[in-house]
Amino acid sequence: MLKINAIKLTEIMETENINNDQKGKRSFESCADAFNSARQDATDKAKEAAPKIKGAIADAVFDMAYGAAYGTFFASAFANEFIPQTVKDGVAKGAAAGRAAADKVRARDARKAESQEGEVTIELPAPT
Repeated sequence: MLKINAIKLTEIMETENINNDQKGKRSFESCADAFNSARQDATDKAKEAAPKIKGAIADAVFDMAYGAAYGTFFASAFANEFIPQTVKDGVAKGAAAGRAAADKVRARDARKAESQEGEVTIELPAPT
């Protein structure tokens, strides 16, 4: 008798374990019903997760933009304070002199082009 009860008890426990594993599952009339149910569940989960993900992405983009701007302007402000005024003046004078030289070359080329308007000449490099 004890052996029979032990066997029945074991069978009952195994049946309960199987039923516990399948509690989350539902039976459907057709595959289309299962597909539509899964689609609806996925849509609901996506609607719940979207604001969280959107917020995380927005925070990451903000942090990257802030870091890039801070790094850029910190470096330029530091360089502005660190570089002596004489160096800054030298760079400004050199840039102005370079601009003036470029303007002279452009003016010379423009005069040369005006004097040769009817003529088309192509200068080729000398063979080496």
